[in-house]
Amino acid sequence: MSEEFTKLLRRFEERLAHLEAGGHEGLAQHWKVFHLHKALNALEGDHSVANLHLDEFDRDALAREYPEMEADKPPTVEEIRSRFAMIAGGML
Repeated sequence: MSEEFTKLLRRFEERLAHLEAGGHEGLAQHWKVFHLHKALNALEGDHSVANLHLDEFDRDALAREYPEMEADKPPTVEEIRSRFAMIAGGML
C-alpha cells in the first residue's frame, strides 16, 4: 500500500472517529456525514476526490485557523435569489 493511500486512510479514520465522538450536531453534522460518505465512496477509485471531500469535512476548522477562507462562505438565500433573478432575467 502506498504511503499516500495510507495517509488518506488515516485521515479518513480520524474524521470518522471525530463524528463517532459526537463533535457536531444539526446541519454541521449532516454535511460532515455527507462529505465523509462521499470520501468513502471515492476511497477505492479516486484518491484525489476522497481528499477533496475530506477537505470539505475540515472546512469549518480550517476557516477558524485561516480567516482568509471567510470568502469561501456560501452566499445567503437572498444573494442566491438576486443572482438567479439576474441570470434568469424575465425568462420565467
